[in-house]
Amino acid sequence: MKANFHTHCTFCDGKHDPELYIEEALKKGFRALGFSSHVPMPFENSWAMKAGQETAYLKEIGRLKEKYKDRIQIYAGLELDYYDSERRNDFRQLELDYIIGSVHWFTNMEKQQYYSIDGNAEEFRATLNELFKGDMKSFATAYYKQMINMVREFKPDIVGHLDVIKKNNKGETYFSEKDPWYRALVNELLLVIAANGSIVEVNTGGITRGYIDEAYPSQWILVECRKLDIPVVISADAHSAQDIDGCFEYAVSLLKESGYTEQRTLTNGVWISENL
Repeated sequence: MKANFHTHCTFCDGKHDPELYIEEALKKGFRALGFSSHVPMPFENSWAMKAGQETAYLKEIGRLKEKYKDRIQIYAGLELDYYDSERRNDFRQLELDYIIGSVHWFTNMEKQQYYSIDGNAEEFRATLNELFKGDMKSFATAYYKQMINMVREFKPDIVGHLDVIKKNNKGETYFSEKDPWYRALVNELLLVIAANGSIVEVNTGGITRGYIDEAYPSQWILVECRKLDIPVVISADAHSAQDIDGCFEYAVSLLKESGYTEQRTLTNGVWISENL
């Protein structure tokens, strides 16, 4: 089954209108496409949906669901950005097909500031130095703690780009993924994900957008996910229509090498297992 459930359109920081993604999906033989715009944030930014647009977003996706119902299954989701001091469960009141839970930054709500985790190299260094005084272990510990809190509080259908903290770590600039302390942090998160029943996405968006040369999460993490019977789904994290299946063949190979034979997909509104 060809499908993607992590898609950003012009309602947030995606490049194209939702319908263009659907037309591209039809050309590529997709059976399902899910949209997952970033929810509005309490401070100025250039990537999230604007406050009050949720109704218009769901109305448009609903219109497209009806228009294309005989050709492709369309789903309406949201990517909820978790940060300490606000649970944001109010978005669960919306009529959504699924939720992706992610962590992109740390916040200082009093100063209305955010500190990037998956931004560019300069932003990453600023977060490391300003919040953690250059201590990468403290940075990583805070990130994975926030991921654990997100899974426990949001109980998301999908856990987004689990180890996005590695985005600026090319050549082990800041840490080694073989370090016992790092692996312990990841494994603690995986136990929480397994207990919650969430799906881990194999996210190829960092590759197609030129940020990194491998998927999130790393293969060793996928091997650990398999040991815990954590379900997976291949996600493009597409910000342009042509990328809705970006590097999917690589993702399939990565999963098979990690011991997986199936992934989860939404079919008729239900998460089911499909052969890779």
